[in-house]
Amino acid sequence: MSAEQSASGRGDSPPHEQVRLDLALAAARMGAWDWELEPSKMTWDRQMHVLFGLEPGTFGGRDTDLLDLVHSADRARVAGEMAAALEQCAEYDGEFRVVWLADQSVHILRMRAQVTCDAVGRPMRLVGVSWEVTERRRTEADLERKRYLLEALMEHLPDKIYFKDAESRFISANKAKLEQHGMTNPSQIVGKTDFDLFREDRARQARADEQRTMSTGVPLVDHEEKNIWPDGSETWVSTTKLPLRDSEGQIVGTFGLSRDITRRKRTEDELGLIANELRARNAMLEEDLKMARELQSAMLPQRYPSFAAAGGDERGAVRFHHYFTPSMAVSGDFFNVCKISDTRAGIFICDVMGHGVRAALVAAMMHTLLGEAHGALEDPAALLTHLNRALRDTLKSSFVPMLTTAFYVVVDLHAGELRYANAGHPCPLLVPKDGQASAAKLNGQKPGPVLGLFDSAEYVTSSHRLSPRDVLLLFTDGLFEVEGPCGELYDYQQLQRAIGARRKLPTAELCRGLIDEIQQFSASKEFSDDVCLVAMEMEG
Repeated sequence: MSAEQSASGRGDSPPHEQVRLDLALAAARMGAWDWELEPSKMTWDRQMHVLFGLEPGTFGGRDTDLLDLVHSADRARVAGEMAAALEQCAEYDGEFRVVWLADQSVHILRMRAQVTCDAVGRPMRLVGVSWEVTERRRTEADLERKRYLLEALMEHLPDKIYFKDAESRFISANKAKLEQHGMTNPSQIVGKTDFDLFREDRARQARADEQRTMSTGVPLVDHEEKNIWPDGSETWVSTTKLPLRDSEGQIVGTFGLSRDITRRKRTEDELGLIANELRARNAMLEEDLKMARELQSAMLPQRYPSFAAAGGDERGAVRFHHYFTPSMAVSGDFFNVCKISDTRAGIFICDVMGHGVRAALVAAMMHTLLGEAHGALEDPAALLTHLNRALRDTLKSSFVPMLTTAFYVVVDLHAGELRYANAGHPCPLLVPKDGQASAAKLNGQKPGPVLGLFDSAEYVTSSHRLSPRDVLLLFTDGLFEVEGPCGELYDYQQLQRAIGARRKLPTAELCRGLIDEIQQFSASKEFSDDVCLVAMEMEG
């Protein structure tokens, strides 16, 4: 006999009420069941089998068969609850999990039943229904989790969060917002507006912003606002306001977040003051450096002295050319051309190690020391020895050594001779205009130590023959220690080859071509170090 037949007591067609009940149960996806206690027999309809993941007609019919289908963690509880309902002749209403045998999936079922007892209160029968609530419970659990997360956010986030209705009245606020206004309970802020909490001008602006957000639906993001409190103190906040919508998408208010940025604003103000001060100081420094550069340029030869040729003619016995450029505002390179006599010229060049102001100051010292050593200009070794001792004496109290390479050559136009001494400087090149000889290095003796290194340094004078139309090139290492785009170096040998390839050109053109070639080789198309190039051209 089916469940429907048991409920009606007839084996024929069920009555209309039973049909309607069956339709209602099917529409609600509810299963119906009937448990007769004596003898113990449980009858299920088709939907009950579906709910428990069974094929229709496969349920065993015993109460133990039901409990076997219940999740093991819920089984004892369900058995106890059913036993209590039977003992008290009360309604059973419970939830439990079942594991479908086919795929081991877990489902949550709700079961309700009415216990029927005899005249003496002895339970005789249970009639009930079951339905699945898995999705509802999962949705409820998800909502509960989201509610917990929202409460945690509202409780612990240091930023101020608030919700307002269409009249800009507070309907909720988080703990940080309440504490900002000396409140402890959310009910204290409900119904209030910004006019109750802030100055009127500040409140009026906030309301205007919220009304605009509600009317346009466009959020106000990271808007910076200043608050002035009753005690005169000022704070800054970054405010974001968004439209608050109901379940149908209609705008019913606003909600927002404000973050205290007072420290940042004060830091920005302080940095602004510092930046203005730095700009003023930099402007002063730039002006000082500009003046220093002009003074340094003034120390270089403005007009070259004239010298007489062997026959006494002073009409262009020699010509001088130079290229001088600092890598920074001022340079550590320096050169000078001295007139020793009508037929003898002294050419001095030096390179202070390092860059910038310190190197430029030492270069200026070299200019002064050179001017004080007029009596030693005829002897290259004696001049370098004097400059080394003077530099050591001047810088003896300095904790940072300032070393200087230098080269000094005396050109005797009458005798056709060069006499020179070297203090760790790159060797100059003598370029013959006549014949096939290549550029020759002036390295007759091993160079002495750089100036400023040793108190007792000694230097040696060397000599070299000078021919008519020869060109003497003196330079600092910034001319050839240049790095190319792939890290390759333009070295001294390459410089020597480039000069030799141009030796037939006029001297001014030779110098310009050499400078252009090295700059084109450079990765930056510029010199990275101070550069000084001095050329002396003999007239034929």
